Amino acid sequence: MTRPNAPESNATPNVPAPLPSYAPIAEELNRATETLKDGLRHLDPQFDAYLQYSFKLGGKRLRPALVLLCAKAAGQIGEKAILVAAAMEMVHTGSLVHDDILDGATFRRQLETVNAKWDSQRAVLIGDMLITRAFDLICDCDDSYVFRKLSRCCRATVEGELYQTESIGNFHLTVDDYLRIVGGKTASLLECSAELGAHLGGARGAEREAFGNVGRALGVAFQIVDDALDLVGDEKKVGKTLGTDLENKKETLPLIIFFQKASEAERSELRRALENGVSAEKRAQVAAALQKSGAIDAALDEAEKLVDESLATLAELRARAEKAGRVEALPAFDSLAELARFVVKRDR
Repeated sequence: MTRPNAPESNATPNVPAPLPSYAPIAEELNRATETLKDGLRHLDPQFDAYLQYSFKLGGKRLRPALVLLCAKAAGQIGEKAILVAAAMEMVHTGSLVHDDILDGATFRRQLETVNAKWDSQRAVLIGDMLITRAFDLICDCDDSYVFRKLSRCCRATVEGELYQTESIGNFHLTVDDYLRIVGGKTASLLECSAELGAHLGGARGAEREAFGNVGRALGVAFQIVDDALDLVGDEKKVGKTLGTDLENKKETLPLIIFFQKASEAERSELRRALENGVSAEKRAQVAAALQKSGAIDAALDEAEKLVDESLATLAELRARAEKAGRVEALPAFDSLAELARFVVKRDR
C-alpha cells in the first residue's frame, strides 16, 4: 500500500492503486460472475432481496480471479473451475457478512452492511445462506478433493475468527499468535482458491501445493495491509468502517511490533489506552504513535517480504511452463504476479 500519514480530517486523498489486470481470464470471470448471480437468486422475494443485496458488497473478485488464473497457469479452465470461482466468492461474501457483525461495522463498499441495513440476527443467517449455497455449487463439481479442501478451508476460517475472538483484550500476543489467526480467517480462503484452481487446471503434488503456498502468502500479506489500513486508511477510499480493530481491542501486527520495540513505559501507556477501547476520534492519535515508532512500516515490510516470496515461486512455476512450451499459460502467470504486487500497493 501507499504508506500514508496517520488519518487527518483535511488529508488530501492519494490516487488509488489500480486493480490488477484480469485480461487473460476476462471471459471466464464474466461467466463465473453470471454463475454467482444465478446462484444467489431465490424464489422467496425477501430472501432474494437479502441475497441480491449481499452481491453488491463484493469487491475486487480476488478469490474467483485466483481460481481462474491458477487454473489457466496450471493447464486450462474448465466448467468446474467456473463453478468453484463462483463458490469461493459466495464463501468470501458470507464471511464478510459475519465479519461485519463481529466488528460492529456499519458500511462496506459505500453501502450499509447487512447487519446495519437489517439486524445482526438476519445477518448471521444471510451469511450462512451464502456459504451453504456455495457448497451447492461445489457438489456440482463431483470432485471429492474440491469438497474436502473447501470444507477444511471453511473450518480454518471459523477457527481463525474464534482464535481472534478469544484473543480480544489480550495485548501480549506474539507474531506466531497473529499468524495463526490470520492464517485461518484470511489466508485459508486465498490458499484454497489458488490450490483448487491449480488442481482443476491439472496440477498435482508439489506443483499444486506451490500454487496454494502462493495464495496463502498473499492472504497473510493482504491481512497485514488491511490491518495497516484500519489504522491509517481513508474510509472513503477503503469503502468500509475503519478503526474497528482498536475499538474491538484486537491486537494486530503493527501493535505487536510496537510492543516488541517500545520501552516498558511506552508499552504500559498504550496498553492502558487500548484496554479502555480506542474510539474513532482517538484512532488518529494511536496511529500517529505507531507510525512514529516505525511499527506500521515494519508490518508493511513483512507483507512485502511475503509478496516477494510469492513472486519468486510464481517465477519458478512460470519458467517450468515456458520450458514445457506452454506459452498460453504465460499471460496468466503475468497477471498473478500483478495481483501479488497489488496486494501491498493497494489503499482500499
